[in-house]
Parts: sequence; C-alpha cells; structure tokens
Amino acid sequence: MSQSAAKTRKLSVYASFLLSLSVLLLITGCTDYNQLKTDLLQAVAKQEQVTSYQFKGSIELKADPSLLGGTASPFTAALFAFLKDSKIDYNGLTALEPAQLEATFKVTPTGGSLIDIPVLIKDNKLFFRIPALNKDDEYLMFPITGKSTTPASGSSEPLKNSSHLASTIHDQLLKGVNPQWLLTSKDPVTLADGTVTKRITLDINSKNEQAFNDIWKQAVPGFTELLKSNGLASAANIDGWQSGLQAVQFRAPSSLEFLIDNQGFIHEQKWNVTFTANGSTNENHLVWTQSLSELNKAPAFTQEIPAKQKSLEDLLKLVKPAPAVKKP
Repeated sequence: MSQSAAKTRKLSVYASFLLSLSVLLLITGCTDYNQLKTDLLQAVAKQEQVTSYQFKGSIELKADPSLLGGTASPFTAALFAFLKDSKIDYNGLTALEPAQLEATFKVTPTGGSLIDIPVLIKDNKLFFRIPALNKDDEYLMFPITGKSTTPASGSSEPLKNSSHLASTIHDQLLKGVNPQWLLTSKDPVTLADGTVTKRITLDINSKNEQAFNDIWKQAVPGFTELLKSNGLASAANIDGWQSGLQAVQFRAPSSLEFLIDNQGFIHEQKWNVTFTANGSTNENHLVWTQSLSELNKAPAFTQEIPAKQKSLEDLLKLVKPAPAVKKP
C-alpha cells in the first residue's frame, strides 16, 4: 500500500471514529439527567401556585378481580364490577379560593352504554347526579368539609388543599428516583392551545422495576398520612389504605410522562402503568391522562346549587334490601 493510500485510510478511520463519537455524545452526553430531575421536582413544587384552571382527562382501566381484595363490601364490589373494564372521560374547571368545581364525567363500561355524571362542588358540599338513581333535575349531596384541624392539613376544605396534596404526593414519589431513569425529547411539544412544553418521562423498565417498587413502598406511609391529615382517610381505615397501596407492584413497561411549560408549570401528565396487587400475579393496566389550561385565570362558573337534593341517608334507603317475606 502506498504512503498516500495509507494516509487516506488513516484519515477515514479517524473520521469514522469522530462521527461515531459525535452520535454517541448526541444520544447520551448531551442529556443532563440531574438537571432533568431538578426541572421535574421544581415543576411538581410549582403546582402549588396554581389556584384555578380548566381541566380535561381520561382514565382507561383494565382491572383483575385481585385488585379489589377479599374484604370489599357488597356496594364496593358492585361498583368495581361496573368500572373494572371501563373508560372515563372528564372535563371541567375549578378554583381553590373560594373552593368550587364544575365537571362532567362520561363513564363507558365495556359492553355498556355511556353514562353522564355531572358534578358540582360548592359551599363545602359535593353534588352529583347518577341517571340510574336520580331524576333529571335531582342530585345526591354529601358534605365534604374535612374533619382534620392539624397544621399539616393546611385547610379544613379538601378541595382548597388539593394542589398542596397533589404536589406533595408527587414529590414524595419522584424525589427518590434515579435521574438516569428520566428521558426527554429533543424537540418541544406544542399543545392544542399553543403552549410550548418540554416532555420529561420516567421510564420503568426491566432494569429499574424493582428499584422503583422499593421507592413506592417507602413513599406509601407518607401518602397515607397526607390522606389522613387532609380528611380523606380516617384513622380507622388508614392501615387498610397503607397495606393495600404497599401491596401494589409496578411492572415493566410502565411510564409517567410530564409536559412542562417555559414557566415551569405542568400542563399535562400521563400515567401508563401495569401493576399487580394483593399478592396476585394477575396484571392490571391503567392509562390516566390529564391536561390543564387557563392556569390562574378567573374561571367562568355557570352551575347553580341544585334545588332538588338527596342525602346519603336517602340513598341508603334506596339500596336497603327489602325485608324477607315470612312463609305461612
């Protein structure tokens, strides 16, 4: 081989090496995983600053009977049977001061017809209408004022404290993840309303599945304490909540995805997770997507408190079994 040819071959090898190195750096070295985690945790914390917004989302559930466990009440079992293979679409608007929410839930069970359930939260009361139980202009009503007065609750009204609750739960889970589990896209994501966002995805795969489940177990006691202090779980059933949540095991592939705008607010999140529960190896699948818009803008509420209402006692009368007929 001539000296010129050898030199050319040497330059070609160097060029190939530099090209390969550039591609490798583009794929791996240009991603600051620690910064991704910082951005995600800061966005989670910033959600506490959101006091009003419009929202829409969907829940798709494919659940195995093992998810329910063996101690459910007949009412809970009936509700589970209705929702275990279903899709729920919802949209609405809310404000935290004063606490108010208007929403519509559209429930489509597998093989069933769509059911519209309008929901209103106003004046510390929850109103909703279920077609099978209520007339067109009649709503069920439940008081929702929290019972807790501890400083950790932040408010006696659970809706007012919902941003703090959601932010804290996300922080307790995500602060333990390895930054290397996070992925991001090179190009920004533009939402339907024109908001430009960055996608950060927590990828749960076969390599980190067990480690993520360990983080989940460690975080659960904090979750349940938050539910208790915010009046969403009583001291009597907190142990059941905790044992049930700790029995959840996430399976790969699963992912948690967040779309964050230039101001650091989360505009959309998607949980696409597979999991087992209660010691069973049968898998459940959940896809939950929720997007927020009109952050911190005055919402235009239109719904008034229903004139016709039924209380919990009225509902129990409807579902109370008829007395047994005595045989002659």
